[in-house]
Parts: sequence; C-alpha cells; structure tokens
Amino acid sequence: MAEQLDSILNQTYKNIELVIVDDLSTDGTLLLLDDYAARDERIRVIRNSENIGFVRNFEKAMGECNGEFIALADQDDIWFPEKIETLYNEIGENWLIYSEVSPVDFEGNLLDINFPKVNRLEGRCPLALMLNNCVTGHASLIKQELLSLAMPAMSGMPFHDQWLAIVAASRGKLKASNKVLSFYRQHENNAVWKTKAKRTEAKYLKTLRDVERVCEFIRTVLAADILVGRERELLEEFYACYSRYDRVFYNFKLRCFLKKHGDTFLALFLQKDKYRRRICRGKWYFIFLAFW
Repeated sequence: MAEQLDSILNQTYKNIELVIVDDLSTDGTLLLLDDYAARDERIRVIRNSENIGFVRNFEKAMGECNGEFIALADQDDIWFPEKIETLYNEIGENWLIYSEVSPVDFEGNLLDINFPKVNRLEGRCPLALMLNNCVTGHASLIKQELLSLAMPAMSGMPFHDQWLAIVAASRGKLKASNKVLSFYRQHENNAVWKTKAKRTEAKYLKTLRDVERVCEFIRTVLAADILVGRERELLEEFYACYSRYDRVFYNFKLRCFLKKHGDTFLALFLQKDKYRRRICRGKWYFIFLAFW
C-alpha cells in the first residue's frame, strides 16, 4: 500500500486531496495510513464503525470528496506520475474518462496480456455495458456531475465502476483515453479443475452465476430509471429473452433478438459470434454435457 500511496501523492497535478475510508482493516493498514496522514495534510483518513463492503465503501469515500473531479483507487494499482494531469486535460465535457492499464504480477513484473479482454467503448453505449465492463474504477477520472445522477442507486449495484460507466454512457458522456497510466496487479487463481467432469461442472456453475448476476443487475438498472425511451424498451426486451436461461436447452428467442440487436448489446466483445453462441446455451445444455 505504501507504494500506491506514494504514486498518488507524487502526481504532477498537485492540487489534490486524498480521501481514504478504512473498512475495518485488521492488517496494520490503519497505522500506515495514520503515519502518512501525519506527514501530508492532503490526506484525510476515515474509519468505518462497521464493515460495509467495497461498493458502499467507495460510495462513502466519493461522498466525502470536495473536488470537482474524483479519481478512484483500488488496493493493487500503482499510478503513473502524470495520470491525473493527463485525464484532467483530456476529459473535456465528458463525465467519465478511463485510461489503459498495464497488468503486472504480484512481484511487479509486466504481464503480456490485455486487460480487460474486451473492446474499449465511448460515447452513448449504455446497453453494451450490461453484460460486461470495459471501465475499471482505478483507471478513471469522473466529474461530480456524474455522481449526482449515479449515487442514489449506487449502493444497490454489485460493481460501482460498471454503474458509473453506464450512467455516463446513457448521456453520451463516456470517453476512452488510449494512454497507459497505471499498473494493475493481477493475483493468481489457485483453483485447478483436473477432470473433464469437474471442468464441465465449473463451467456450468460459472455460467449460471453469470446469468443470475446479469439478470439481477439489469433489474436493478431498470429500477434506477436511468434509461429512457427506446434504450429502456430494448433492455426490457433483452431481459425477457435472457432470463429464460434456466428453462431451455437453447435460447432461440435470445438468439433471434441478438441477431437483430447484437451490434448494440455485444459491442464490447472481441468475438461477438462466439459470445452470442455461448450465452444462448440454456441450463439444460450444461446438464446434458455433465452426463454425456
């Protein structure tokens, strides 16, 4: 964390405040934060009285910020010195701008992978952000204007950065910067599935969780009443098709819908046809595979 704090405090853009909300950490983090705050008056540390989870913690931190612009930080990112200055100069009339990031391993070695593995979108594209996300919070600079519209529904969202991106995109105020402005640390996944049956089970369970998560997310977005007109109608139609997953072997209604509206909903994906085939497979498809 010290490396991250140093990278933020050493920005070329100096007029910043650093608001840190500690969600009842138990690993000595608070002692480190208090030490930094005693040495730099730009730092303000707030300790929660109870654990509130990462989305509500980000929401609380953003509500404590006084500046016109807010840059979010995760625990594993290291900012390049020119990050804030670059995004500030490029944001223009947009509400949210996000940069490229460079993935590194736990020891800080560069990884030869793309992150995230999706297309980068900008402008008016809220429906393309329903199934996945290209905007990571730690790579973003946002305006207070965006928060005034996004905050009322923030606590009900599973991912704060995806919600902020959707709200900005719903008004055509999302922008992508092509500059790499931070390192993002990737952690190893220790779960290894060795048999075909276990791999099939893992794939099915992950797909089922993804479908349930997306359905819940879409319901929450619709309840937030951010989308209007044709965009809302299309999202309602998509949800009606997509939510049939657990009742079918293959979702032909979803396939027909995406053949017509795939450019709108699948713009994020590098391999649209492959992704469309995958999400049209229903629950019974995976049950069949498990016993085949």
